[in-house]
Amino acid sequence: MRILIALLALLAPLLSPIAATAQDFGRMMAQVALQPLPEGETPDIDLLLRTQWKAYYNAGGTYGFFRDQVRAGRIDLNEDGQAELFILIDSPAWASAKGMPLLVAAWTAKGWAAIGWSFADSDSVFVTSERIDGWATVLTPTQALQRVGKSYQAIDRR
Repeated sequence: MRILIALLALLAPLLSPIAATAQDFGRMMAQVALQPLPEGETPDIDLLLRTQWKAYYNAGGTYGFFRDQVRAGRIDLNEDGQAELFILIDSPAWASAKGMPLLVAAWTAKGWAAIGWSFADSDSVFVTSERIDGWATVLTPTQALQRVGKSYQAIDRR
């Protein structure tokens, strides 16, 4: 027993930097299903896209993109009965080392309002068990989105 305690005491300084850099964001509870936009009209989502990507949505050029390059999903992040909206720009021109642009929006009296930005790909956005002020943390492969005030802050995971 004394040998085990002595061994742990010797290894503790080596393990503490590893433990200090790892951050626990909770267990993955649900995947945000990011699907292509439906065939029909989605005026609320189109307005959000035009507002946030004014020069690029439905535009040509290097960074222009259209509806078929947009994926959307909904999940309730604060358990208020209203799902928040996730928008992913799934276009090679927008790819980065961190992933594709991901927008999180909440419904307001004026329509969708951006509450967080991150990077992801279409099958790697998860809601975790961690809650801050009643809002779930969101994980992507490269970032965690945690609630700070009235919006989400992206924290690099790598």
